[in-house]
Amino acid sequence: MEIDETLDKWFEDTFTMYQEKVHPPKRVDLLIMGVLRYSRHCSITTFSLLRQEVKLSSMALLRVYLELYIKLLWCLIKAPTSQKDHKDEAYARFRRWDFKRSFEQRRLFEKELEIIDRSSKPEDFKDRRTEISKEKTQHSPEDILRTYPGLYQRFSKAVHPDMDFIQKMVTCTGKAYICNCDVNEDIQELKLYLLSMSCDINRKIRDFYGWDSAEVQKEYDLIVKQLNG
Repeated sequence: MEIDETLDKWFEDTFTMYQEKVHPPKRVDLLIMGVLRYSRHCSITTFSLLRQEVKLSSMALLRVYLELYIKLLWCLIKAPTSQKDHKDEAYARFRRWDFKRSFEQRRLFEKELEIIDRSSKPEDFKDRRTEISKEKTQHSPEDILRTYPGLYQRFSKAVHPDMDFIQKMVTCTGKAYICNCDVNEDIQELKLYLLSMSCDINRKIRDFYGWDSAEVQKEYDLIVKQLNG
């Protein structure tokens, strides 16, 4: 089976289980369904780029995917000592994560306002002050369902390229300058990262609901074996 077909199968099968078994859905169930559908879109799109050997753009998507992956895994942890229903506990974790993100965003806004106030002509930043006021409202701690995990990790250079990174894309052959607007990354390794996260997302969601996830792991192991030769 091709990798993209396997990815699509994992997400569609998990979604079918969700539709058949989750009734009536609680708030956390709706969040998990959203994560599942977005993950499918992200994984298929990323693999399409990897198949064309477009590495830099693939890494940018993998960074986004990684953030969602880390957040989901943390939120679906079942605390063995917790007295809460495991769904209520998961929803509380989603809330705590986004509260933290919201407060961090507000802190950055406050820092920008301090810089404006110390400038020689703070009145020149009137429009930006108005924008910040609106954004602070949009990113208030009560806005708990917006997801913006702040984890850069492995693929951050594709999202925040520094000048040293850009400079290394340009080489001189002695007669001409050549600019290769991509990165020197192993395609197979990037595919393995994508597969691993997609496998884990499906397994963790199925495990959270008590559904069988062994087949996903078995298919993942077979594909990894094929990729590694």
